[in-house]
Amino acid sequence: MRLPASVYLIALNEAENLRRLLPQLQEFAEIIVVDSGSVDDTVSIAGGFANTKVSYRSWTGFSDQKSHALALCTQPWVLNLDADEALTPELLAAMRTLITEDNADALQCERILLRWGKRPRNFSKKDILIRFFRRGAGHYEYAKVHERITITGRIKTTTATLLHFENLTFGQRMAKSNQYSQLKAEDKFAKGARCSIWHLLLVFPVSFLACYFGKGFFLDGGEGVLTSMNHAYYNFMKYAKLWEMQNH
Repeated sequence: MRLPASVYLIALNEAENLRRLLPQLQEFAEIIVVDSGSVDDTVSIAGGFANTKVSYRSWTGFSDQKSHALALCTQPWVLNLDADEALTPELLAAMRTLITEDNADALQCERILLRWGKRPRNFSKKDILIRFFRRGAGHYEYAKVHERITITGRIKTTTATLLHFENLTFGQRMAKSNQYSQLKAEDKFAKGARCSIWHLLLVFPVSFLACYFGKGFFLDGGEGVLTSMNHAYYNFMKYAKLWEMQNH
C-alpha cells in the first residue's frame, strides 16, 4: 500500500533533477508538481508517473507558489520537497512511523548539503527544516524567498536526514544569489526595512569574515573561499538593491 501522503513540489526547468527524484517517490499516494513555465522536459517527465499530477501556474513567489501546491494536496499527510533534494531510507522510515503512531503533527529533520557529491567542511549550525506534516497543520507566511512552514501542533524531531544536491557551477551559484537577493530586498522593503551607507560599506567584508571564519568554511580550502565570497556577494546585493529601492 502507498503511504497516505501527498508530495508537493514547485518546478521550473527541473528535468534532470526530476529524473532522479520521482522514481524514489512511488510509495506515496500522490505527487503534486506545480510548474511555472518550464521549457525543458520537466512536464513530460513528471507526467510519466501514474501517481503524479502536474499543473501550471505562473510564478508568484516561493511561499505563494508552495501554498498553492499545498492546497492541491488531497492526502492526510504532506511532504514538501525541492527538485534537487532526496529522501534517505531513514527519513522515509521516520515518516512511516509518524503516520502509524499518529502522535505528532510534523516531523523536523536536518538537511545535508552535498555539492558535487561532497559535503562542505565547516562548523556552521545545522540546517533544520520541517518538510513532513499533517495536512491542515501547516501554512506559509508570505515571503518571496526563504519561505518557511509554520506548524500548529506538536513537532517531532528525527535524527534521519534529507539530502540536498547542489550541483551548480560557481557562476550558477552567483546568478542564483543575485536572483534571491532581489527577492529578499523586496521582502525587506515591503516590511519597512531601510539601508544606510554603513550597510553598504561593511556588509561585504563582515559577511565574508563571518562565513569564512565564524562558520568555519576555512576548513573547506578553496571551496570555502568561494562559498564565503558568494555569501558576502548575496548580502551586499541584497542591501544594495534595498538602497536603490528606498532612494529611487
